[in-house]
Amino acid sequence: MLDALLPQLHGFEILAQTQRGERQAFLRVPKAQLFSLLVLLKQGHGFVTLTTIACADWIEDEVFGLTYLLETAGRDRVLGVQTHIGREGDELETCIPLWPQAEIFERELHEMFGIPVVGHPSLGDFMLEGWPHTPPMRREFDTLKFVQENYEMREGREDNRDVRDAIRQLKDAKKAAKAQQESAAQPDNGDAS
Repeated sequence: MLDALLPQLHGFEILAQTQRGERQAFLRVPKAQLFSLLVLLKQGHGFVTLTTIACADWIEDEVFGLTYLLETAGRDRVLGVQTHIGREGDELETCIPLWPQAEIFERELHEMFGIPVVGHPSLGDFMLEGWPHTPPMRREFDTLKFVQENYEMREGREDNRDVRDAIRQLKDAKKAAKAQQESAAQPDNGDAS
């Protein structure tokens, strides 16, 4: 796929490329060229579906790695367009004009990672109503500390159950019920003399 696509992307700085089979590939471009490339891919190359926008927090490099996963109408080609943006204050341009479903993906990026999205119509609370803390998907967010500070611990309470034990008990109960059914379904071969 990249052999056919790359010659048509002259003018774009392709920082990295990966081909995964005939129908899947990834390109990485500078953030400044991201929106222009997305427009070209949708309008000129048939990538009509935005499947998701994934984000990885590379705290050591002080960037977020974003991947826009695109598909053609025939679902015969999948292209991941990747870019890096700074973790602190770097903005992203909305791609809602290209793919309306981007609204949800961008709201999630904003709420879970704190990424500002320029041109987005509604970046208010999405899932975390009134959340005053560090966005929870950023790697510096300390989940254990948050739970300890905000939730009553359940030690000593009768409803405090180890999830693994509860799952094990459910499995054991299902096995016992199945064994009982199988035993009841077998004919009695006792002596009837």
